[in-house]
Amino acid sequence: MFNPFERMVAMRYLRARRREGFISVIAGFSLLGIGLGVATLIIVMSVMNGFRQELLGRILGVGGHVNVYGAGAPLQRFDDMAERIRKLTGVVSVIPVVDGQVMATANSQASGAVVRGVREEDIRSRAVIANNIKMGSLDAFVGDDAILIGVRMAQRMGLVVGDSLTLISPKGNVTAFGTVPRLRAYKIVGVFEVGMFEYDNSFIYMPMEAAQTFFQLTEAVSMLEVTLTDPYLVRSLRPQILQVVGQSGRLLDWQQLNSSFFTAIQVERNVMFLILTLIILVAAFNVISGMIMLVKDKGQDIAILRTMGATRGMIMRIFFLSGASVGVVGTIFGFILGLAFCRNIESIRQGIQYLTGTDLFSAEIYFLSQLPAVVDPNEVATVVIMSLTLSILATIYPSWRASIRSRRCVMSDVRPALHLNRLIRTYEQGAVKLHILREADLAIAPGEVVALIGPSGAGKSTLLHIAGLLEKPDGGDVELNGVACSGLNDSERTALRREHLGFVYQSHHLLPEFSARENVMLPQMIAGIAKSKASKHAGDLLDMVGLGPRADHRPAEMSGGEQQRVAIARALANGPRVLLADEPTGNLDVNTSENVFATLMKVLRETGRAALIATHNPELAKRMDRIVTLRDGQIVPA
Repeated sequence: MFNPFERMVAMRYLRARRREGFISVIAGFSLLGIGLGVATLIIVMSVMNGFRQELLGRILGVGGHVNVYGAGAPLQRFDDMAERIRKLTGVVSVIPVVDGQVMATANSQASGAVVRGVREEDIRSRAVIANNIKMGSLDAFVGDDAILIGVRMAQRMGLVVGDSLTLISPKGNVTAFGTVPRLRAYKIVGVFEVGMFEYDNSFIYMPMEAAQTFFQLTEAVSMLEVTLTDPYLVRSLRPQILQVVGQSGRLLDWQQLNSSFFTAIQVERNVMFLILTLIILVAAFNVISGMIMLVKDKGQDIAILRTMGATRGMIMRIFFLSGASVGVVGTIFGFILGLAFCRNIESIRQGIQYLTGTDLFSAEIYFLSQLPAVVDPNEVATVVIMSLTLSILATIYPSWRASIRSRRCVMSDVRPALHLNRLIRTYEQGAVKLHILREADLAIAPGEVVALIGPSGAGKSTLLHIAGLLEKPDGGDVELNGVACSGLNDSERTALRREHLGFVYQSHHLLPEFSARENVMLPQMIAGIAKSKASKHAGDLLDMVGLGPRADHRPAEMSGGEQQRVAIARALANGPRVLLADEPTGNLDVNTSENVFATLMKVLRETGRAALIATHNPELAKRMDRIVTLRDGQIVPA
């Protein structure tokens, strides 16, 4: 998609020079903003996934994924129903449960509590309970007076294993004196810690037979807790379970029972995702501003590249690649940073504590470190794709502006010419029409060096501009190697300019980010020549103009005459048939001017190139093959 020339120029533009430092700062902040935005999104979404998973694990560890209740009455013949549900694909276990509310009293303390009666083997299968017994043992969870209580309840009432807890049921026994609440003292055989205050403070477990006796549910249970292989299978398995239960029961799944918890978490996730996305969006706007400034700063470079034969598409891809690189590198940086943080939260907390010598921010990070940071590949992919998309979209407009700018770029001292036929060009200044060219004719033979002279304002610049295929005339045509150019589109004119024309400017106009060798390589790489081959040919051309030892120096490290000789080598890089120059020695002193002109004429004679050279120096003009003058819009012999 991007050829070596486009990649080389784009990457070099990312290395800002001193006077472009502000653009580099904007690009750095854009990269950092995108990276931090991606990392923050990954970290926040992963920690929230961990919190959600931890909450879900604790809630579903205590209860089932689906609860089967009787239709207005306790469930009878529950073992048969449970066995049929167990046979369904996706069902892990079915646990009968006796559930009821009581008043618990001990040590002058009283509070409401939830009693759950389960079988010993069933409570052992509940890992969140069985693996978190803090005092006592499940081995004593037998008989008609054994209970397990939560650690918060034990602390609040001052209870330990072996103490008694009195349970009072609001559904009492009916006597002649009215309803008398049932109460009974139970022995505490174990204390568990689920990790959620609601369960640790108010849940009590007892053997199922004891619970049936206390709540007077002979041969019946309150519900069946169904556990599935995946909590999210509830929707697909619900019809099958209902078919087994029939009219004798009803279902409530974990999403219905805990909707407030998970709805709040989902809303928070969505809001956090939206808020943190703004970080990436702001960074994308920074990319836009930085790229627009870069395009404006590189206007001269764009013009030079266009005269070398770079197409509008090449210019657009150069700046697109420059901007997109910021987004891609920032996204990769954020991706790595986010994953590294998620995997090392506890180490980061310890590092902060060690470096600061305090618990500054450690409490918050410690809380995060206790949660599993669950990295969801789908969410990470979404964040990465979103970041790349925003970055690329932010680059499109400046790149398009660069291509439009390249179409309008006209350098005042870039005036190429070749073969003209009755050219007409008129400019309008208000109501006044200026006739710059009036059927101007000029033919240059192969190998001929022609001097173009004329007073300032005569139209030499306009003539060379049209001849160089940078502007279309109002009448007449330009022919290049027998090809009429008036009917060609921009791409075709660019191709002819790239292959058959070489340019030498009054000022060297070398690209300052590139060495002498690289400046000579650029036209070749635009034409699709391999980088290694272009480098060797550039070295040969620099040897030809006497600058072989200076090949790896940048323009700022060279004298004016050396820079102009590099420009001559660059003009010859693609073997043009015609060399076009506008005052190639106009900015040099007399001695340097003589050396540069001698080098130019020597190269032209050795290579047999035709040339049209605009000059105000009559002594230099006399040393060329022919002199023509532009006067009153027409070309006449001197």
